Amino acid sequence: MAPLVIAHRGDSALRPENTLLSFASALEVGADLVEFDVQLTRDGSVVVIHDPTLERTTTGRGDVRQMTLAEVRAVSAGFPSRFGAAYAGERVPTLPEVLGLLRERARVMIEIKPDSVTDDADSGIEARTIENVRRAGMEGDVALISFSRRALVRCRDLAPEMARGHLFHRAEPGEVLAAAREVASDLVMPEKGMLSDGLRDRAREAGLKVATWVVDDPAELLSLARFELYGIGTNRPGVLLEAIRDDG
Repeated sequence: MAPLVIAHRGDSALRPENTLLSFASALEVGADLVEFDVQLTRDGSVVVIHDPTLERTTTGRGDVRQMTLAEVRAVSAGFPSRFGAAYAGERVPTLPEVLGLLRERARVMIEIKPDSVTDDADSGIEARTIENVRRAGMEGDVALISFSRRALVRCRDLAPEMARGHLFHRAEPGEVLAAAREVASDLVMPEKGMLSDGLRDRAREAGLKVATWVVDDPAELLSLARFELYGIGTNRPGVLLEAIRDDG
């Protein structure tokens, strides 16, 4: 079975990442899932942006976590260093805005960035993200993913009904399985350089689904087939979907 195509920050090779435009484009090409990142503003709003700072993808400067929502929204999120002024009208979206766009149109992976994880369990980024998902009625369509085990344990406790996925940059197979057990997850997401026959076999024995990222080249997708992946994160969902259709 072909892996699910996960639009990494939306259709992010062709549109400014983590914007409503990027997510709409991912829907248009037929992505199975849409993945994006969240950070928390100073005044407690969950916003969809990868970095804790504005510099890389917007026209602004500063630490999102020390800014108000209004301050974050005042800048263009059109990724000018990559796209110039073509998408100057895009703004950093809020989580409710993104969920409103994707609701009943795609399943969603929300990555909680470790940068925003604090000691505040009651009103930190995990609790506020979960609150927004529940308000949107999307508990069954969302997976909460993170590199932060503390964040995922908190999600396990606050929202046991929501799926969770543990991300890894580098780890041994035994550590991956142990982490999945700790956060009560059936999904692990190792970076593609971690994939091995051993990890595949141990994950299968443990009943775990394995997804990876970022794969933009159809030839590389083909080379990963032996790992029996549940999903592939890609900046070019349209390209990978076309390759899967052609191969099938």
